[in-house]
Amino acid sequence: MTEVLPRKRPTGAPQRQWRRPIPEEHINHYPPFIASAIAALAAVLIGYLFTLGFVMAAWLFAAHGSESTLQVLRATGIAWQVLHLIPVEIGQSTVGLLPWGFVILPIFVLWKATQWALKSAQPKSALEFTRIAISVSLFYLVFALLVCVTSSTADLSTPIAASALHSLGVGLIATTACIISYAPSRTILTDALPKLVVDGIRPALIAFGLLFVAGSALISISLVMHWSEIRAVTSLMAPGILDGFFMTLLGIGYLPTVSVWSVSYLMGPGIMLGGGSTVTASIASPGALPAFPLLSILPSETARFSHYLIVIPILVGVALYFLMPRERWAAQGDSLAISMSFIIRWREVLTLMVSTGLLTIMLWLSACASSGPLGTGYLKFVGPVPGELALAAITVCGLSALVTLVVPRTVMSMIYWWSRREADTK
Repeated sequence: MTEVLPRKRPTGAPQRQWRRPIPEEHINHYPPFIASAIAALAAVLIGYLFTLGFVMAAWLFAAHGSESTLQVLRATGIAWQVLHLIPVEIGQSTVGLLPWGFVILPIFVLWKATQWALKSAQPKSALEFTRIAISVSLFYLVFALLVCVTSSTADLSTPIAASALHSLGVGLIATTACIISYAPSRTILTDALPKLVVDGIRPALIAFGLLFVAGSALISISLVMHWSEIRAVTSLMAPGILDGFFMTLLGIGYLPTVSVWSVSYLMGPGIMLGGGSTVTASIASPGALPAFPLLSILPSETARFSHYLIVIPILVGVALYFLMPRERWAAQGDSLAISMSFIIRWREVLTLMVSTGLLTIMLWLSACASSGPLGTGYLKFVGPVPGELALAAITVCGLSALVTLVVPRTVMSMIYWWSRREADTK
């Protein structure tokens, strides 16, 4: 008989194998560095040409003067940077409140370009995947700076620092999304994180989505109520069919922006106009504003039931608590002090702090993308103040979740102690 030797049990955690990109015959193979440079350059050129088509259409069909071809190309470069939410300096004024709904275009183009780079370089490990993603983002940053320098003039320009920061951010978002599509599991990026942090990610994302949906619903109601005003302003600014089409397209790009405005309105800070005028649930006196469809949705007077809108973010905070993974809890202890000591489990509190922190960061970033200058006077700053919205998220959502955690357990602990006390006296 053949002696069967016992097999050695594998030690350590199992190593995940990354799914390698499917090789395609028409794609040439290049070293990772070269493939990343080609992908970034292609993403910039495709995005620029796509933007050029819209700029040429607007220039040909709308009223235009004697602009030269070079001026049109430079304007296209500025418009391409606007897709990355890079502020535009027009003379002495700055336009920083941009339609961030259009940022999906450069992200999609760069995501496809990164896919090509992965298929060309054929990475085999997580480190090689990460190197390609970072290389593509850095090359994209360099080419974006070239567009910034060559497109800027004395009358129309974009800040170099903002161009570098925003293009790098878009590059990292797009390449990260592409890397996730090739990961063996969606948790590949969170496996190295502590479990407390991982448990807080999902509740924060869902809570942010609930707030965004609630804000979008409120914006839909506002659009219906102010439709006649929006229609009148649009007809005044864009009397022609083609002008109306481009104005409508601009409004679609601003929809995520006004949804964040609505979230800030629900949370309490509201929307700031200029230096001190604010539109909130309790104060609605925006004053005289320029004719712009985006500003027509602002309420001109306080609604009757607007004070009760704060219930929505409070309910989102309650949902934040129920979305967290929790262990089974039961009242216990022989005395009131011991019963109270079992109310709080610090693991749950830390997870709640992580969820609230991530929700605060997402709202802060959204507010940064949804606010900025549109000119001077009342338009030198328009939108929610990021710091105030972040503080409201901690105060309203975080505190609501903490109260939902502590209050019911406190009441049940007191009832448990009182029932035990009565039983002992009998």
